[in-house]
Amino acid sequence: MEYVIFIVVLVALSLLMAVDFSWTNVLATARNEMVFEDRHQDYGAFVLRRDYVRRLLMAVTGSVLFFGLAVGVPKIVAAFSGEVAVAVEKKIVDVDLDRFEEEKKEEPPPPPVEPEPIKVESVQFTQLEAVDEPVEEPPPTQEVLTETNAGTITQEGEDIEAPPPVVEEEPQIFTIVEEMPSFPGGETELFKYLGKAIKYPELAKDAGISGVVYMTFVVDEHGKVRDPKVLRGIGGGCDEEAIRVVKSMPAWDPGKQRGKPVRVQYNLPIRFTLR
Repeated sequence: MEYVIFIVVLVALSLLMAVDFSWTNVLATARNEMVFEDRHQDYGAFVLRRDYVRRLLMAVTGSVLFFGLAVGVPKIVAAFSGEVAVAVEKKIVDVDLDRFEEEKKEEPPPPPVEPEPIKVESVQFTQLEAVDEPVEEPPPTQEVLTETNAGTITQEGEDIEAPPPVVEEEPQIFTIVEEMPSFPGGETELFKYLGKAIKYPELAKDAGISGVVYMTFVVDEHGKVRDPKVLRGIGGGCDEEAIRVVKSMPAWDPGKQRGKPVRVQYNLPIRFTLR
């Protein structure tokens, strides 16, 4: 059907171009004679425009004939051969799927399993009978036992290795705890103590040395100061003086972790200033 419509449209356009004699139609004979006047008219564009309509009609006619033969010949052959087209009717059949389901056979219940009888082991007891038989050797009397002398030789026993001594682990040293250790009376009393206890070294005075000595030490669970060390010193005897002052400190209030006294690493800067 689409092929027929295409041919009809093509034929209609060809007829319109052939019938149109206006100046805008490039196939118009008057226009072509005027345009190609004093020019070669035996070949080229003039011949193409002059013969376009004739060739178009020939092509359309050939296409129609070919289409007609392609469609009509099989029908003509079928008519002469006596073949009759048989229309096949399609029937819709309803299928009941329930009929194809297999009937479920009820399996008989398994036979009851009889429990095995409980085996009770029996033990045969031997009856004891008292027999009046004479004793070959009577037990020793008390007088014989008192006359027996004790041995004077020390018998050597087996050597048993003593267990190794229990090594007590050092308590853990914390750096940050819930309650940090503090000097008695707080930082104010700590600064007062340092101001009174520090004696400026003569070597540092003569050399004009001043600055901050950074100390670190451990406050144990009893508040005692242990292992004072210099992290960064300034020399001139100031480092040794800082160690001496820290060692001579009174007991601190120990740090606590979860309410329990623990060992805490504490850092303390001590400033030496010349006046």
